[in-house]
Amino acid sequence: MTIVSLSLSHRFTPAEVLEKLAVPSAELGDVLARLHAVPSIDEVAVLSTCNRIEVYTAARGPAGRVTRAIAGLLAARGRAPAGEVLRMARIRVGGAAAEHLFSVACGLDSMAVGEDQIVAQVKDAARAAAAAGTTGPAITGLIDAALRASKRARTQATISTAGISLARAGLDLADAHLGGLAARDAIVLGTGSMGKLAARLLREAGVGRLSVASRDAARAAEVAAAVRGRHLRAADVPATLADADILITATRATGATVPAEQVRAARAQSGNRPLFVLDLGMPPDVDPAVGRLAGVTLVDLTALGRYLADREVPDQVPQVRAIVAAEAAAYIDRQNQAAAAPVIAAMHAQIRQLADAELARLHDRLPGLSEEQRAETAATVHRILRKILHRPTVRAKEFSTGPNGPVYLDVLCQLFDLSTRTDDDHATSVQPPVYRSAFQSRVRSGSQFGLNKAFHPGHVAADAAAMATSQGRS
Repeated sequence: MTIVSLSLSHRFTPAEVLEKLAVPSAELGDVLARLHAVPSIDEVAVLSTCNRIEVYTAARGPAGRVTRAIAGLLAARGRAPAGEVLRMARIRVGGAAAEHLFSVACGLDSMAVGEDQIVAQVKDAARAAAAAGTTGPAITGLIDAALRASKRARTQATISTAGISLARAGLDLADAHLGGLAARDAIVLGTGSMGKLAARLLREAGVGRLSVASRDAARAAEVAAAVRGRHLRAADVPATLADADILITATRATGATVPAEQVRAARAQSGNRPLFVLDLGMPPDVDPAVGRLAGVTLVDLTALGRYLADREVPDQVPQVRAIVAAEAAAYIDRQNQAAAAPVIAAMHAQIRQLADAELARLHDRLPGLSEEQRAETAATVHRILRKILHRPTVRAKEFSTGPNGPVYLDVLCQLFDLSTRTDDDHATSVQPPVYRSAFQSRVRSGSQFGLNKAFHPGHVAADAAAMATSQGRS
């Protein structure tokens, strides 16, 4: 298996396309199940946030076949042309896919560079995939490694200490527009990670009455209590808009949850009170027509992206990029070593089986050997074989972590005629098949490596038996 990812983000995908392809949390389980049903996909996780949709798979076979299946599924549910989705997507395989996820988890690919909200979103993606039963050791290990890289970056480079986030950037705009946030009345619609962050930031900014609304009344009450606010049902939000100065939405619903008609009706009772609306939803929670109402300022993710594009990136970005590169290299080394383990184990097992078979034949031909001599013969044979295998084992582990690691493992398989690797396993190799085949053709001849004389455990066994017999007679 190899890691294959397909990514669409705010950096190169139009907002209207991301809006179509976004996967709301209520639909995530079904999407994961359908992706997992693709024959070549063994494990899968989906990261769908306000500015990206990314699919990470552990797959068998050609990466192109996997990504076409992913793009087709996303396009079908989003009613978008599959070819267009595939054209806009970024496809990454193996180490490149891992390094990209590490960058994402560290906030380097975020609209607000360095923000730490992405950490919770990556964890949510992992939990959703685990609950759907679509992950295993490959994807779980990848996400765990990405989160470790993120923790290291935020600890050593302190990239998130400035408190950068989409919610904070949006509140900066609200503060400038309203002339301050203190004593303002605010409503937060949505109690996910983004909604909770927005509510906390509003309370820290000193707003007056703070209301938290959700379709889940218990969840709304929990979040409201944490910020000393009041909780509302989502259906009660329109009635409270007349007295509100700020509305922040982050529901991840499948469609607009704040229609223009409801806001217009509330505005009729507001006495022309200015209303700042921050829509952090993807797809958008607020009807775009709301922004055209008198006295209403609507800021969505597209507008927020333009605002953030003009800001300087954090000074710690180069240090974080170095951390990402180091963590990705360490992850790839671990994966290569893991790939070498079954090959090395098969090599040792094969030699042991051959040695045991030869010892059995030898003991049949020399029935006069005592039990002590038989045991000493067997111990001597296995001790010699362990010494012979020690250097190839160490070197195989070393070579497996290099750029040509899969090629060396293929050579080892050919030398010892091992059958632990399947054609599907070969598809995970980072080397082109033609490069691997050239090595295999040279290995088959044997002459390139000075292997014209075959090594056989039987020769060792016979010599060991002669030594044991000689010692028994002396």
